[in-house]
Amino acid sequence: MALYLVISLGAVTVAWVGWNLTLDALWQPTDRMTMRRILDLAKVKEGEHVLDLGCGDGRFVVAAAREFKARATGIEIDPCRVLWAKAWLLLAGLSQRGARIIWGNMYTADFFNADIVILFLSAKANFRLKERLRRELKEGARIVSYYHPIWGWKPDEIGEAKKGYPLYLYRIKGEQ
Repeated sequence: MALYLVISLGAVTVAWVGWNLTLDALWQPTDRMTMRRILDLAKVKEGEHVLDLGCGDGRFVVAAAREFKARATGIEIDPCRVLWAKAWLLLAGLSQRGARIIWGNMYTADFFNADIVILFLSAKANFRLKERLRRELKEGARIVSYYHPIWGWKPDEIGEAKKGYPLYLYRIKGEQ
């Protein structure tokens, strides 16, 4: 019986890891200092809507809502991480204060109400999102991409993560 359980758990783990490898971004938790630098670089203000694409465990959603009093939404495709992130919001008491996690695909998500978009994705994913970000975000919206630039766009500022990796800030202009 124990052998069956071990084999079953191993198979589920291999399937889950394999599925994650097909996604456009592998989950890598962002350390607190880098997270704070990203939110500071974006100049998050109270009441603004922060959208984290590929939010993983929801740490940016929690930090934006708790520390900046922002409305924060995370979009995540992995159902296990969605459950984890929703539990974290509930335990932090933020689900009643405008913070939420959506189980969904970032390529079909609605960007129209976002003031700030956070990306810690692959260069390919940033490139795939580029035109939608340009088209759907309002003028003045900010995008912060950790590690990978958005090809073809010139950043307005470049910050630095805890380990020296770049943080790219872009502002949506009327004609970009």
